[in-house]
Amino acid sequence: MKKFYDRQQEMNQLLDMQRQAFEDYSRFVVLTGRRRVGKTSLVTKLMEETKEQAPGLYFFVGRKTEAVLVKTFCEEVRAKLDEFVPEGIVTFRGLMQLLLEIGKRRRFTLFIDEFQEFDNVNAGVFSDVQELWDRYKKETHVCLVVSGSIFRMMEKIFKDEEQPLFGRDDCTIKLQPFSTATMREILGDYKADYTNEDLLALWTITGGVARYIEILMNNRCTNVKKMLHYVCGSGDSFFIDEGQSILIQEFGKQYGTYFSILDQIAHGDVTQSEIEGALGMKSLGGQLKVLEEKYGIIRKKRPVGAKEGSQTVRYEIQDNFFRFWFRYIHRYGSLIEIQNLPALEQIMAEDYTTFSGIALERWFRQKMMESHRYKLIGGWWQNGGSNAKGNSDDFEIDIVAETLEGEVEAYEVKRNPQKYNPARLREKVGMMQRHLYRGREVKMQGLSMEEM
Repeated sequence: MKKFYDRQQEMNQLLDMQRQAFEDYSRFVVLTGRRRVGKTSLVTKLMEETKEQAPGLYFFVGRKTEAVLVKTFCEEVRAKLDEFVPEGIVTFRGLMQLLLEIGKRRRFTLFIDEFQEFDNVNAGVFSDVQELWDRYKKETHVCLVVSGSIFRMMEKIFKDEEQPLFGRDDCTIKLQPFSTATMREILGDYKADYTNEDLLALWTITGGVARYIEILMNNRCTNVKKMLHYVCGSGDSFFIDEGQSILIQEFGKQYGTYFSILDQIAHGDVTQSEIEGALGMKSLGGQLKVLEEKYGIIRKKRPVGAKEGSQTVRYEIQDNFFRFWFRYIHRYGSLIEIQNLPALEQIMAEDYTTFSGIALERWFRQKMMESHRYKLIGGWWQNGGSNAKGNSDDFEIDIVAETLEGEVEAYEVKRNPQKYNPARLREKVGMMQRHLYRGREVKMQGLSMEEM
């Protein structure tokens, strides 16, 4: 996937920060976002497009000793800035001070990737950067961009009032997965005659995450059968290890309980009491709060119109890939251990229609959000949870939305348009209107794969 897609808004923000740094004085940009979303590609593209204006330096913070890292960084400075760097510099503080001295007379961009890893190399680096930045910022012309994919650590470094770099950034950009329109463009570039079934499969598995899309497209996996086969291609498949490696980085030693909770949520929207019952554990509210507020992996779903403290809360996994990974790869880990990947592929294929039906509803919600036409997008149901058979309530509307002008819309989402029942939706909307939107007109429509 050599073509650079989308990211115009984020690129404009970076260009504006860079312009201010070069014309006024140094600027500090923090770039966050889940792993594989395209942070490195974005800043690399920025430096490539502005190299005629000013050089760019790329530092990757790996888990090495400080002296080894600094030696590599010094080589980058010599190569890109063509400046003299003494051999005796072995600390990042020493190199940073040298760069800021250079920044007094030259303009350049400094990109430090996986910045949070300094915590494992030498946690004192954060205090050093803060001290030097405060001293040199106003008399230098450096556009400093730092990125990190461990959300917990990046939040702590820049949002915790007790940390030295709190409040030092001039701009924070959180990079999101690709939009629905960009996913259409990418798939169209690799398969001009793609179907909406192909598009839904790409969305269901990747959720718009750049690296996942790149891997599938580069391997010409442009329909659901090829995508599932690639995911299950071998025991060392990229996708099989991906979920665990990302989340263990985030959760650390506490990952066991969190994995169990996410496994339950991946199988359908559930309430806290249902999760606690399934796991035989009490008082999981604290862990659910951490998953929602600290990591942003899950989110609460309330019926439109429900109050903050409502007991009708359900939980869902926000990230499509994690939802897919927990539903199949984590749950059927025993098949992977004995290398029975054909059986895993068969399970995925047989369950795909049901699983992707839920992803289709999420697709329409995402598309509506991207239109910027709405002030509210949610769902509605009469009461929380599921019935005794584990099925959704009879009175549940998939999507309820209010436009900026105050119009109310209700949508029923079905993979197969033949299954849309207008009379049943009218009945549900009537029930909703007795509780909410009394006397207001509600526009009703069925949505299927034909409307993607």
